[in-house]
Amino acid sequence: MGLICFTNSNNNFRTIDEALDIIRSKAQDKDEIWVSDGGKYPCIAVCINGDFAGITFFESEDGNMYLSLNKDNQVKIDFIAGGEEWLPDPDVVISKELAIECVREFLETGKRPECIEWQEL
Repeated sequence: MGLICFTNSNNNFRTIDEALDIIRSKAQDKDEIWVSDGGKYPCIAVCINGDFAGITFFESEDGNMYLSLNKDNQVKIDFIAGGEEWLPDPDVVISKELAIECVREFLETGKRPECIEWQEL
């Protein structure tokens, strides 16, 4: 069904529950995870640091990109993105569990999840 790429490994999955189990079991304290349903696009990149995450949704190669939006967060959290340190604005940061829920919704619909707010890049 799809592919999950971590910083140091790639994992195929057949079901949504299997994908979520892989993310929960293999995500490091500080990791970058890419999720697709088998094609290159659309896809989601989830940057994790402990209990926090930031998500980028890529609609298509030439299409729109969106970044998670959490207007209530004031805490600065750094992540690894593209192999480098990334310190986004605090309003990008959501909980790790909410990020996993976004992955679930993305895999169910193939579209940008509606369980969080987004800002267009």
